[in-house]
Amino acid sequence: MASFPELASRIVVITGAAQGIGAETARHFAAQGAAIALFDIDSKNAKVVADAIAATGGRAKPITVDVTDEKSVAAAVAATVEAYGGIDILITCAGGYTRLAQVEDMPLDEWDRTIALNLRSAFLCSKAVIPHLKKSKAGRIIHVASISGRTVHASSSPAYGAAKAAVIQLTRFLAWELGPSNITANAVAPITTLTPRVAALRTEADVARIASQVPLRRLATPADHAQVMLFLASDGAAYLNGTVQDVNGGRVMM
Repeated sequence: MASFPELASRIVVITGAAQGIGAETARHFAAQGAAIALFDIDSKNAKVVADAIAATGGRAKPITVDVTDEKSVAAAVAATVEAYGGIDILITCAGGYTRLAQVEDMPLDEWDRTIALNLRSAFLCSKAVIPHLKKSKAGRIIHVASISGRTVHASSSPAYGAAKAAVIQLTRFLAWELGPSNITANAVAPITTLTPRVAALRTEADVARIASQVPLRRLATPADHAQVMLFLASDGAAYLNGTVQDVNGGRVMM
């Protein structure tokens, strides 16, 4: 793991931090010495992640939150500021979808839930932390989008892809609006990543097929994305703003 000493003084909010990419990102930032607020509706697993970080000498606070609810997000942000004194970095890993689908057979409530989890959550969390990032000397917003927001895959969810494409555009608006306040906003667009959620949705044949389409001939691990987010949060990325980092092993080149 690369070392970013400046991150030791930073306070990081990570949504979807109870598992998958969010949990791995929390561990990576904690290893750099950052103080972590683990936002997740899954309080049990968020505490497991926080306890594991604390056991290695890190600082992590699990905060139960529904990232699709404005009042819940506001309360979680307030709890973070009370615990740590501010917020420097927001990373939105919360997201996902429940099944592979097509537009024709997708009920409206499934569409709405998926858009809320992936897009509304990014908007609500960004809006809530902006006043605190403006007080930071190194404010950062990092949204986790998806390869599905960059191109079309037959075996995905149209609601998920549409939401992640919108997350990318939201990131650009944030970059434009917040740049004068020395806050950067960038997105990471992961390929299908070997997390428990993906394992539940994909067969072994699916995983092998996707890996065969990647020049590196493997799927990503959560650590692949966490390493990129460390860099985006670092001083070395201070002039990167409004970008999309396509962490997909060369599967899609844009």
